Amino acid sequence: MKSLERVAAFALSLLLASAVLAQEHYTSEDYRKACDALMCQCGCGATISSCAMEHCHSAEPIREEIASRLQAGESLGSVIQVFVDRYGLVILSAPPAEGFYWTAWLTPFVALLVGLFVVVVVLRSWKHKTVPADDAPVRLSDAQRARIERELRDISS
Repeated sequence: MKSLERVAAFALSLLLASAVLAQEHYTSEDYRKACDALMCQCGCGATISSCAMEHCHSAEPIREEIASRLQAGESLGSVIQVFVDRYGLVILSAPPAEGFYWTAWLTPFVALLVGLFVVVVVLRSWKHKTVPADDAPVRLSDAQRARIERELRDISS
């Protein structure tokens, strides 16, 4: 009976130790970085770490694979590269900062600067626009004066 208790205690301690080790990788910095770097493929538009769908068919297997690969000793970069090879660049939460993809990083800033330039140019043109003074005399022709006098007489009668 003692040996059965020892075997049960040993099995329980192994189970708890494996749970602790597995939990360690689920909370490790590399695990968090990998989950933040990858987009969920269920269509929610969230990263793997923030997918809110319960038992997501995309996020759950990817999370488990990330944890098992990190637990096996793979580096963060190689884990992310495995998913890029499998899904393409669409799985990345941010475009790579290299080559043509620099345009994805630079375009918003360039657009902001161009918009700011346009606003400054338009405001300056509005500022320097001359407006005729309200107190300047209006020159009327004799025909216009006669018409005004005729209409005023028609109104008063």
